[in-house]
Amino acid sequence: MTYYYFLAATLGLCFGSFANVVIIRMGKGESIVFPASRCPKCRHALKWRHNIPVFSFIALRGRCGFCGEKISPMYPIIEIMTTFLFCVALYKLGATYFAVFAALTLFLLLCLAVIDLQTTTAPDSLNFLALTYALFSSGAILDSLSSALLIAGALSLLRMGLSSLLKKEAMGEADIILGATMGAFLGLLGALIALFIASLIAIIPALINRKNARLETPFIPFLAFGTLAVFIFGDQLKYLWR
Repeated sequence: MTYYYFLAATLGLCFGSFANVVIIRMGKGESIVFPASRCPKCRHALKWRHNIPVFSFIALRGRCGFCGEKISPMYPIIEIMTTFLFCVALYKLGATYFAVFAALTLFLLLCLAVIDLQTTTAPDSLNFLALTYALFSSGAILDSLSSALLIAGALSLLRMGLSSLLKKEAMGEADIILGATMGAFLGLLGALIALFIASLIAIIPALINRKNARLETPFIPFLAFGTLAVFIFGDQLKYLWR
């Protein structure tokens, strides 16, 4: 089993490095393929040794190898978080292809959460891809699909009701798609618990931002956190819920 954890950690680091590309470029509406990775200040194309996850950041002491510009610590943080998610998927589901789809789902949720946090937007392409992976993360695709549709339908009704009551858009379509992903990934009860956790935590920043109409509270980071919490501690949380 040690071999599988080593493999999961290695893949997690690699996907974490890719996650940084996805987050930065898709957040700006840019291609994730071209051009090659480069320093945002001096625009110098990075060499392969500058792209080794975590280790390059440490070796370069957090600075660009060409111009000396500081590198955001967010890069190694995302890489470490992705590694953790891959290892968690292996721990929960074992060395199965279900764990692969679960890891990819969590990877995309992380990307969506950070993009939403930075830009208050969420690319539909990533959102639907996460939903697709979530449907294949269990052996019961039809059950996952029905849970996804039920959660998406409930959130759509909630959105219409709240929007009518508040006289403004109360929930984005991206949140509804992610709700469907949660239903497919966690099952109906797990998704409801995750939604409850997300809503409970989101109350605090929502109240803080209430006084400033220009500030929006991104909800996807809280949905992603609730999903991860139920994925890891699902049995305990379901016991408390009942």
